[in-house]
Amino acid sequence: MATFTDWMRLGEARMTQLATLALGAAMAWIAPEGADAANAATGERSVSGVRISIGEEGRRWTLVPTLLDGKVESFLALREDMAYGENLTAVWYRKLALADGTESWETKAFEDQDQSKAIRAVKETLALADSTDESWPVAVGAVAAAEPELMVKGVLETDALAPLVADLEDPQPLVEMLEDAGWKAAWIGPLEGGQLATAEPGVVACPQGVVLAALATTVEVAATDGLGAALGDLRWMLGVCGMLCIPTTVETEGPWSQWNCGSATYVSVGCERQNISGCTHHCMYEKRYERTQSRTVGRLHWDCTTSLRSETRTEYYVSEGSCQRSGFLPPGCEEPTISGNCPTGAPCAPFNSQGAGICTSDALACPPASGQRTTMTEWQ
Repeated sequence: MATFTDWMRLGEARMTQLATLALGAAMAWIAPEGADAANAATGERSVSGVRISIGEEGRRWTLVPTLLDGKVESFLALREDMAYGENLTAVWYRKLALADGTESWETKAFEDQDQSKAIRAVKETLALADSTDESWPVAVGAVAAAEPELMVKGVLETDALAPLVADLEDPQPLVEMLEDAGWKAAWIGPLEGGQLATAEPGVVACPQGVVLAALATTVEVAATDGLGAALGDLRWMLGVCGMLCIPTTVETEGPWSQWNCGSATYVSVGCERQNISGCTHHCMYEKRYERTQSRTVGRLHWDCTTSLRSETRTEYYVSEGSCQRSGFLPPGCEEPTISGNCPTGAPCAPFNSQGAGICTSDALACPPASGQRTTMTEWQ
């Protein structure tokens, strides 16, 4: 468990770099609204394997970063908990280049509650390659959601209550009440620029742009220097504003282990006599493979301490197989032609000890092909 003192040991060069990032984020936040916000940047776009979770139980959100040449370009925030009524479930924070050379963050929300459609819309807007589809926590939808709407302090800009919410010094209680009533609202606390608790009385909490810049730096540092350094940077950047630390979970998407195709197990499902002259038996079985995936999870706590731990999960792929066997044939039946050997371990000899048989489906791909059944355990 790292402490505040541990993080103070970061080098002066790193502090200078972070201070520059924090200052740049603050300057972007106060950039003139009339500036041209068109983002003309082009380059290689991808979806990061780092995930950030924020919010309390019942209002937890997962932020999925998209990258432009390795730098965070946007976050798609997906609600983890079940929505109530017409609650918003997907909010898109996108970094935009302004005409004066600074950067700002635009906030839009999708009215459609189907997160797969929101992901499709982001994918199409950013022209993300199909190879990024597996990087999303929710499958990419077949169709895209409608164009997202600008969002201000937890409600859509076109909402009749938007002017009232915008004028409130602390809109959180009202917006959360609207959420509880099933309104089209979503209060994602640290990303709305609200007056969060601070380390010193009277210190203004970080504006939205600074918090998003800190999270973007966390993602980028996690990919290059690991979660320990990333969490230290996050704590420091938020500390510039005098904020107490925002409870944050940062996850890295662990790689799949290599397939061990020799470890397949077979489970008998059952046998029945075929109706072909009643002279053969048809047996069904399942063939299973498993693999494990690991990841590292880091957490930043309220007291600015951090913790790291490794987690694993196991995934099972299942394919149905079948074989037909002769055995205890009734009078008048001719012995069927036996060709080939069934795989070792397959339950193709339920009536005798012979391993010969006619295997009609023993083709579980390794790795499995799309469409083959999959079950997965929870994180351990």
